[in-house]
Amino acid sequence: MHTYSYKKKNRISWCLSLLVKYKWLALVLGLGIYQFSAGLYIFAKAELAQYLIAKAWNKNLSSHQQQAPWPWADTFPVAELIIKDSSWYVLAGASGRNLAFAPTHVSATPLPGKLGNSVIVGHRDTQFNQLKNIQKGDVIEVKTTEGRQPFKVSSLRIAHQSQVEYLYDDEESSNLNYSTKALTLITCYPFDSLVPNPTHRYIVKAVAI
Repeated sequence: MHTYSYKKKNRISWCLSLLVKYKWLALVLGLGIYQFSAGLYIFAKAELAQYLIAKAWNKNLSSHQQQAPWPWADTFPVAELIIKDSSWYVLAGASGRNLAFAPTHVSATPLPGKLGNSVIVGHRDTQFNQLKNIQKGDVIEVKTTEGRQPFKVSSLRIAHQSQVEYLYDDEESSNLNYSTKALTLITCYPFDSLVPNPTHRYIVKAVAI
Protein backbone atom coordinates (compact mmCIF):
# COMPACT_ATOMS: atom_id res chain seq x y z
CA MET A 1 0.00 0.00 0.00
CA HIS A 2 2.88 2.33 0.87
CA THR A 3 4.61 1.47 -2.42
CA TYR A 4 1.42 2.24 -4.38
CA SER A 5 1.02 5.61 -2.64
CA TYR A 6 4.68 6.43 -3.29
CA LYS A 7 4.34 5.62 -7.02
CA LYS A 8 1.15 7.67 -7.24
CA LYS A 9 2.86 10.67 -5.64
CA ASN A 10 5.77 10.27 -8.06
CA ARG A 11 3.41 10.31 -11.04
CA ILE A 12 1.68 13.43 -9.74
CA SER A 13 5.02 15.14 -9.14
CA TRP A 14 6.17 14.17 -12.62
CA CYS A 15 2.98 15.60 -14.19
CA LEU A 16 3.32 18.81 -12.20
CA SER A 17 6.94 19.22 -13.25
CA LEU A 18 5.97 18.77 -16.90
CA LEU A 19 3.18 21.30 -16.47
CA VAL A 20 5.59 23.86 -14.99
CA LYS A 21 8.21 23.15 -17.64
CA TYR A 22 5.79 23.55 -20.53
CA LYS A 23 3.40 26.02 -18.89
CA TRP A 24 3.12 28.28 -21.95
CA LEU A 25 2.38 25.34 -24.22
CA ALA A 26 -0.24 24.09 -21.76
CA LEU A 27 -1.78 27.56 -21.59
CA VAL A 28 -2.01 27.86 -25.37
CA LEU A 29 -3.46 24.35 -25.63
CA GLY A 30 -6.02 25.11 -22.92
CA LEU A 31 -7.07 28.34 -24.61
CA GLY A 32 -7.39 26.53 -27.93
CA ILE A 33 -9.65 23.87 -26.40
CA TYR A 34 -11.73 26.58 -24.73
CA GLN A 35 -12.13 28.56 -27.95
CA PHE A 36 -13.06 25.43 -29.90
CA SER A 37 -15.64 24.25 -27.35
CA ALA A 38 -17.12 27.76 -27.07
CA GLY A 39 -17.40 28.04 -30.85
CA LEU A 40 -18.98 24.60 -31.08
CA TYR A 41 -21.53 25.53 -28.41
CA ILE A 42 -22.46 28.79 -30.19
CA PHE A 43 -22.83 26.97 -33.51
CA ALA A 44 -24.98 24.18 -32.02
CA LYS A 45 -27.21 26.70 -30.22
CA ALA A 46 -27.69 28.72 -33.40
CA GLU A 47 -28.56 25.61 -35.44
CA LEU A 48 -31.13 24.39 -32.88
CA ALA A 49 -32.61 27.89 -32.64
CA GLN A 50 -33.05 28.07 -36.42
CA TYR A 51 -35.09 24.85 -36.28
CA LEU A 52 -37.40 26.27 -33.59
CA ILE A 53 -37.62 29.63 -35.37
CA ALA A 54 -38.56 27.83 -38.61
CA LYS A 55 -41.53 26.21 -36.86
CA ALA A 56 -42.64 29.58 -35.51
CA TRP A 57 -42.19 31.17 -38.95
CA ASN A 58 -44.39 28.56 -40.63
CA LYS A 59 -47.09 29.26 -38.05
CA ASN A 60 -46.57 32.95 -38.71
CA LEU A 61 -47.20 32.47 -42.43
CA SER A 62 -50.38 30.46 -41.93
CA SER A 63 -51.92 32.56 -39.14
CA HIS A 64 -50.47 36.00 -40.04
CA GLN A 65 -49.82 36.50 -36.32
CA GLN A 66 -46.55 36.88 -34.45
CA GLN A 67 -45.38 33.53 -33.10
CA ALA A 68 -42.60 33.23 -30.48
CA PRO A 69 -40.06 30.45 -31.27
CA TRP A 70 -40.05 29.28 -27.62
CA PRO A 71 -42.37 30.10 -24.69
CA TRP A 72 -40.08 32.56 -22.89
CA ALA A 73 -38.91 34.40 -26.03
CA ASP A 74 -39.62 38.13 -26.27
CA THR A 75 -38.99 38.07 -30.02
CA PHE A 76 -40.46 36.51 -33.15
CA PRO A 77 -39.41 35.82 -36.75
CA VAL A 78 -40.02 38.68 -39.19
CA ALA A 79 -38.51 37.34 -42.41
CA GLU A 80 -36.57 34.62 -44.14
CA LEU A 81 -33.37 35.39 -46.07
CA ILE A 82 -32.52 33.14 -49.01
CA ILE A 83 -29.07 33.37 -50.62
CA LYS A 84 -28.27 30.68 -53.17
CA ASP A 85 -28.74 27.39 -51.27
CA SER A 86 -28.82 28.92 -47.79
CA SER A 87 -31.88 30.03 -45.85
CA TRP A 88 -31.83 31.99 -42.58
CA TYR A 89 -34.68 33.16 -40.38
CA VAL A 90 -34.53 36.70 -39.01
CA LEU A 91 -35.69 37.67 -35.51
CA ALA A 92 -37.12 41.01 -34.44
CA GLY A 93 -34.90 43.19 -32.26
CA ALA A 94 -31.10 43.37 -32.62
CA SER A 95 -30.23 42.61 -28.98
CA GLY A 96 -27.22 40.55 -27.90
CA ARG A 97 -29.53 37.83 -26.61
CA ASN A 98 -31.41 37.50 -29.89
CA LEU A 99 -28.19 37.60 -31.92
CA ALA A 100 -27.04 34.45 -30.14
CA PHE A 101 -29.84 32.57 -31.89
CA ALA A 102 -30.24 34.12 -35.34
CA PRO A 103 -29.70 37.17 -37.56
CA THR A 104 -31.77 40.05 -36.19
CA HIS A 105 -33.56 43.05 -37.62
CA VAL A 106 -32.63 46.52 -36.34
CA SER A 107 -35.99 47.84 -35.16
CA ALA A 108 -35.16 51.48 -35.98
CA THR A 109 -35.12 50.59 -39.69
CA PRO A 110 -37.99 49.45 -41.97
CA LEU A 111 -38.97 45.79 -41.91
CA PRO A 112 -37.43 43.66 -44.65
CA GLY A 113 -39.35 44.12 -47.90
CA LYS A 114 -40.73 47.53 -46.92
CA LEU A 115 -39.77 50.88 -48.48
CA GLY A 116 -36.45 52.19 -47.20
CA ASN A 117 -33.23 50.59 -46.00
CA SER A 118 -33.84 47.54 -43.81
CA VAL A 119 -30.82 46.59 -41.67
CA ILE A 120 -30.14 43.04 -40.49
CA VAL A 121 -27.17 42.06 -38.33
CA GLY A 122 -25.75 38.62 -37.57
CA HIS A 123 -22.73 36.83 -36.09
CA ARG A 124 -19.79 36.08 -38.38
CA ASP A 125 -19.26 32.61 -36.85
CA THR A 126 -22.81 31.30 -37.39
CA GLN A 127 -25.32 32.09 -40.16
CA PHE A 128 -23.62 35.22 -41.51
CA ASN A 129 -20.30 33.42 -41.95
CA GLN A 130 -21.49 32.68 -45.48
CA LEU A 131 -21.50 36.37 -46.34
CA LYS A 132 -17.76 36.03 -47.02
CA ASN A 133 -18.67 34.16 -50.22
CA ILE A 134 -21.23 36.66 -51.50
CA GLN A 135 -20.37 38.74 -54.56
CA LYS A 136 -21.62 41.92 -56.15
CA GLY A 137 -24.55 41.09 -58.42
CA ASP A 138 -25.72 38.10 -56.36
CA VAL A 139 -29.42 37.90 -55.57
CA ILE A 140 -30.77 37.84 -52.02
CA GLU A 141 -34.41 36.85 -51.68
CA VAL A 142 -36.47 38.09 -48.74
CA LYS A 143 -39.59 36.20 -47.78
CA THR A 144 -42.15 37.92 -45.55
CA THR A 145 -45.79 37.34 -44.67
CA GLU A 146 -46.62 39.61 -47.61
CA GLY A 147 -44.68 37.64 -50.20
CA ARG A 148 -41.20 37.41 -51.74
CA GLN A 149 -38.90 40.23 -52.79
CA PRO A 150 -35.55 39.74 -54.60
CA PHE A 151 -32.63 42.09 -53.93
CA LYS A 152 -29.47 42.46 -55.99
CA VAL A 153 -26.18 43.01 -54.14
CA SER A 154 -24.95 46.47 -55.12
CA SER A 155 -21.87 46.89 -52.92
CA LEU A 156 -19.58 45.17 -50.42
CA ARG A 157 -17.69 47.23 -47.86
CA ILE A 158 -15.45 46.87 -44.80
CA ALA A 159 -15.87 49.71 -42.29
CA HIS A 160 -14.87 50.59 -38.75
CA GLN A 161 -17.69 50.21 -36.24
CA SER A 162 -17.58 53.97 -35.61
CA GLN A 163 -18.45 54.71 -39.26
CA VAL A 164 -22.19 54.70 -38.65
CA GLU A 165 -22.84 56.32 -42.04
CA TYR A 166 -21.70 53.08 -43.68
CA LEU A 167 -23.38 50.74 -41.20
CA TYR A 168 -26.91 52.06 -41.55
CA ASP A 169 -26.88 54.47 -44.47
CA ASP A 170 -24.55 55.90 -47.11
CA GLU A 171 -24.59 58.12 -50.16
CA GLU A 172 -25.85 55.31 -52.35
CA SER A 173 -28.88 54.41 -50.22
CA SER A 174 -29.57 58.09 -49.42
CA ASN A 175 -30.00 58.72 -53.13
CA LEU A 176 -32.85 56.20 -53.02
CA ASN A 177 -34.85 58.79 -51.07
CA TYR A 178 -36.48 55.88 -49.25
CA SER A 179 -38.75 55.40 -52.24
CA THR A 180 -37.06 52.09 -53.04
CA LYS A 181 -36.70 48.90 -51.02
CA ALA A 182 -33.11 48.37 -49.87
CA LEU A 183 -31.37 45.82 -47.66
CA THR A 184 -28.19 46.03 -45.56
CA LEU A 185 -26.59 42.96 -43.97
CA ILE A 186 -23.89 43.54 -41.33
CA THR A 187 -21.53 41.17 -39.55
CA CYS A 188 -18.18 41.38 -37.75
CA TYR A 189 -14.93 41.30 -39.70
CA PRO A 190 -12.58 39.53 -40.32
CA PHE A 191 -14.32 36.19 -40.83
CA ASP A 192 -13.06 33.04 -39.06
CA SER A 193 -10.90 35.06 -36.65
CA LEU A 194 -10.50 33.91 -33.03
CA VAL A 195 -9.98 37.48 -31.83
CA PRO A 196 -13.10 38.56 -29.87
CA ASN A 197 -14.85 41.93 -30.18
CA PRO A 198 -13.46 43.02 -33.56
CA THR A 199 -13.66 46.71 -34.43
CA HIS A 200 -14.56 46.29 -38.11
CA ARG A 201 -17.76 45.30 -39.89
CA TYR A 202 -18.48 43.63 -43.20
CA ILE A 203 -21.40 45.35 -44.93
CA VAL A 204 -23.50 43.97 -47.78
CA LYS A 205 -25.82 46.45 -49.52
CA ALA A 206 -28.60 45.29 -51.86
CA VAL A 207 -31.43 46.98 -53.78
CA ALA A 208 -34.81 45.54 -54.75
CA ILE A 209 -35.16 44.32 -58.33
